[in-house]
Amino acid sequence: MTAGASTLIRGAQVFDGERPGKATSVLVAGGTIAAVGTGLAVPTGAEVIDGHGQTLLPGLIDCHVHADDVRALGQALTFGVTTELDMFSAPEVAAERRVLAARRDDVADVRTATIGATPPGSALGRLMPGLPAVTGPEDAAAFVAARAAQGADYLKIYLEDPAWHGGLSPATVAALVAAAHARGMLAIAHADSPSMARMFIAAGGDALAHVLGDLDLTPAFLSGLRRRPTFVIATLRATAVLSAAHADRIEADQRELARHPRLGPYLDPSTREVFTRPGLLAGARARAAAAARAGGRLDYHGAQRAVAALHQAGIPVLAGTDTNYPEDGHAILDAYAGHGITLHHELALLVRAGLPPAATLAAATSVPARCFGLTDRGLIAPGLRADLLLVDGDPCADITATRNIAAIWRNGTRLHRQPQLGTPAEMSCVNF
Repeated sequence: MTAGASTLIRGAQVFDGERPGKATSVLVAGGTIAAVGTGLAVPTGAEVIDGHGQTLLPGLIDCHVHADDVRALGQALTFGVTTELDMFSAPEVAAERRVLAARRDDVADVRTATIGATPPGSALGRLMPGLPAVTGPEDAAAFVAARAAQGADYLKIYLEDPAWHGGLSPATVAALVAAAHARGMLAIAHADSPSMARMFIAAGGDALAHVLGDLDLTPAFLSGLRRRPTFVIATLRATAVLSAAHADRIEADQRELARHPRLGPYLDPSTREVFTRPGLLAGARARAAAAARAGGRLDYHGAQRAVAALHQAGIPVLAGTDTNYPEDGHAILDAYAGHGITLHHELALLVRAGLPPAATLAAATSVPARCFGLTDRGLIAPGLRADLLLVDGDPCADITATRNIAAIWRNGTRLHRQPQLGTPAEMSCVNF
């Protein structure tokens, strides 16, 4: 679709971001949704797409990614993820990705936290020498100001297990949250334990970037989550791929994703290599065995229970993958690789945890748009961005229908997907 052209998608069932509707027509013009309804006239020169038997939904939003590689945005859009919310990346890469997304419609849009707030001696600091640390409340305002100057859209705070080091004090966390709010930024925490999560919420924090294990959802904690109101990003896949108890099913999931005729052929070479590496997930599980045991910070059963309880309590649960771009051969990081494609796995895991398919789709469309203040997307409604995903089948009946990608638009421009591996028959020969 060229600039100024229009598209009429006719006869598709529409999931508008909140609920499924009847088959209707959607007119796209000038990068936005121009009209929704039956009997729409075909503008002169418009492309007409017959959507009968298909579902049109807003472009997907992955609410937790990492990518120190600009190629990730192209991979994300290839799988229908039109917006990525980055939760940690180097400032220079974050700036490069933002410029790329602003100039081109063949990559996903992006928002970012740049680097997160950590104490001296943190695990991240040991991995990344030179990472600025927050030593106490007196550093909070300057740290947040520096992130804002780097283009951060929200603040990420790392609350690691205090057994590893001193950690951020409650006073420091409260100061960071206050400094973020003073600049109109959300404060989002990686919390390694229920006690750290409770401390963050008590300090006025806005969101948890993960559900790590069982959050110990006491009535008082749930009340605190509602009072803000606060939201939680599930990242179930980040625990599932490390779960020994679910190894057989998760490895089958991975094979299914890589061999799917609408997904597998579009994996870029680096991501396909880690998706199809024999023993990769087993190696990742071995490295994470202690954290993934029952009651550990990566306990998948506990994460499932927490996600179901949060949803039942009315706390917004958002879809996010914690995905990254493969780069260093680290088994756990490579197990998390797969921009775009892994969100389809996350959606299936949310349904397995007990969310209805429609609520799961909302968790990747309208709910994150509302929670993150992205008022121009996440819904199919006149005047909003034409970030759209058309799939065969009905994902409100079978969530895996999101994988049957028929067409993708970003800013009203249709993406021409380019296979990077041949036929489905060739995919069936891939070893795992």
